[in-house]
Amino acid sequence: MMYRENLNNGRFESWGEKPLFDFHHVTQVHGVEIVSIETLPAEADGMISSWKDLTIPLAIKTADCLPIVIEGESGVVFLHAGWRGLADGILKRPEVAMIHPQRCFIGPSIHVCCFEVTAEFKDHFKDSSHFKESEGKLYFDLQLEAKKKLRDLFPNLLIEIAPVCTCCHQDFHSYRRNKTPKRNWNLYIKG
Repeated sequence: MMYRENLNNGRFESWGEKPLFDFHHVTQVHGVEIVSIETLPAEADGMISSWKDLTIPLAIKTADCLPIVIEGESGVVFLHAGWRGLADGILKRPEVAMIHPQRCFIGPSIHVCCFEVTAEFKDHFKDSSHFKESEGKLYFDLQLEAKKKLRDLFPNLLIEIAPVCTCCHQDFHSYRRNKTPKRNWNLYIKG
């Protein structure tokens, strides 16, 4: 295990290899679909479960994208959100609101220090204030963009962000750093 964070009703963990125990997961497609664990297997980028139905961990694979856990009154949503997912509205999906969100945790992912983008990339986030210029290069802060979108939707949501950049930290797999086919296995384990 490379990272661990305790949340209200469970814990978030990042692993460098596929864990050797049972878990729910989706076939991720860089989209915005969120499916109930009862409908797995499925192609999607998020899972939703009620607390009573969550008997084994949920897993999301990333190599720089955001693993986002949202705990709510009635259940949990676990998302894979890259820039496409954020731009296309994965956080606005009705499944997220259904759980009555209370706490969100954004796990290890690429941070603004390493997420260099082109000027054309701004077209995907026209109203965003989360671009940064440094030494003639343009960078984008995915974590702050996700936080703003979540705060706009759920003003009282407690949001925490892991201080770990997957591109900077060699313990994590990073597609941006070295085009690796390996993935970080991010788990949500009910408490």
